[in-house]
Amino acid sequence: MISNENMLEAMFSMESDKSGVVEEPPFRMLVLGDWAGDGERKPFSERRPIEIDRDDFDDVMKRLGVVLELDYNGEPLRLEFNELADFHPDKIFQSVPLFEELRDLRRRLRQESTFNSAAREVRSMFGSPETAEPSAAPGEPVEVPADDLLGAILAKPSGGAAVPKPKPSSDLARLVSDLVRPHLVEVDEGEQAQLTAAVDAATSGLMRGILHDRRFQELEAAWRGLFFLVRRTETSTDLKIFLLDAMKNELTEDLKSSESLSGTTYYRHFVREAVEAPGGDPFALALGNYAFEGNIDDIATLIRIAKISATANAPFISHMRPDVFGVHSLAGQPDAAAWKLADDSTGSKLWLALRDQSEAVYLGMVMPRFLARLPYGRETEPLDMFDFEELDGLPEHDNYLWANGCFAAGQLLAESFAASRWDMGRALQQDIEGLPVHVYKDGTETVYKPCGEVLLNDNAMQKLMDFGFMPLVTYKNSDRVKLARFHSIADTALKGMWS
Repeated sequence: MISNENMLEAMFSMESDKSGVVEEPPFRMLVLGDWAGDGERKPFSERRPIEIDRDDFDDVMKRLGVVLELDYNGEPLRLEFNELADFHPDKIFQSVPLFEELRDLRRRLRQESTFNSAAREVRSMFGSPETAEPSAAPGEPVEVPADDLLGAILAKPSGGAAVPKPKPSSDLARLVSDLVRPHLVEVDEGEQAQLTAAVDAATSGLMRGILHDRRFQELEAAWRGLFFLVRRTETSTDLKIFLLDAMKNELTEDLKSSESLSGTTYYRHFVREAVEAPGGDPFALALGNYAFEGNIDDIATLIRIAKISATANAPFISHMRPDVFGVHSLAGQPDAAAWKLADDSTGSKLWLALRDQSEAVYLGMVMPRFLARLPYGRETEPLDMFDFEELDGLPEHDNYLWANGCFAAGQLLAESFAASRWDMGRALQQDIEGLPVHVYKDGTETVYKPCGEVLLNDNAMQKLMDFGFMPLVTYKNSDRVKLARFHSIADTALKGMWS
């Protein structure tokens, strides 16, 4: 590995023969993460960093072939994302075949000419027509369980065939039923609204199942976190963002696959081609859209990353799960007095070993996360296609979409460079405004969901810093957060070309 002194000599041209002006390197960020989901990938060793900005964001997304293969109650769901808008429920509603029957039912229920047949079809999913009360009085509500309706849709034979209807007691009874039933039901606005609401409820249940699927959340949070960074960064010839598609397990395998770190793919991208190669431009930092844990594999990966970061004089910023100090969720346990990590535990020993590495000054871990978007709903983000409340009842913390805090740190560093160039270390930006804020009612109380995941008091913030984290602190009842400090896990200033 080359020394920092030699690396700096390679980066800076002292005096240009033509202009006599000192040339400074551009500020380049490399953002690593799982960007393609279940899409087809080249081997990791063959992938290249891809430059991205506001103008080509969707083009890059399409180029990567982002796909997600989910399973919903045994039904395969394939989701393709060619642009950020494809994560929106309206787009999912239009693109997923499983919604086709529900869309068709809803459309026919809303039209006078097709209401009768659609209403009979909905009732047939819950029993024979004779027992489904087809002659209910006008305006009398017809209760249709949403879960049963969705189950009936899922149980339909492939190829769009109709749901098998229960056989009547005799052919004659069936004939009479078929002849008489259409005349028993007139288009009644009350019943029409009730049946339409039942279809919407079934649709909402399916949509929530997709949006809150863990893998869907991870992929959406990755792309919305990246969009946050790209949208708020004034990219130019001197300030650029690159992304590298690298699943966490791929990065781990790459870093331990070679006898020397200089033989790894990550080293090639971050050091050899950027620093050591003549004419290369160095990266100022790397952002890792990962959630590391205090286990042997993750700590070993971070030690190797730190060594490469030290060689490049460019820090690596990511996120550590709160399990490292004894709690599963900061929102579930905001009281710092309950945060414990036994000194003799394996996790504690591994974390301390990582912090004791000389290269740990190049590792920054941000905690907690920040809200990537508002939940969908009539009062927040209404849909065009159907009535939908993403958070049904009192909101559950894990059903919000939380983005990795590394994107916030990266945006602040980019903003600092834009304002002060490489003198940015003297006045690093720390405040972010304009984040989504979800305001809702809990009984008579108005509740502001912290856009930085949890409200940290002074004790909690200090304890996070004592553990080596960079706390992302929410201002109460506001759209603002502050990164409390730019420090490394070694409890020193985060090292980089600006320091």
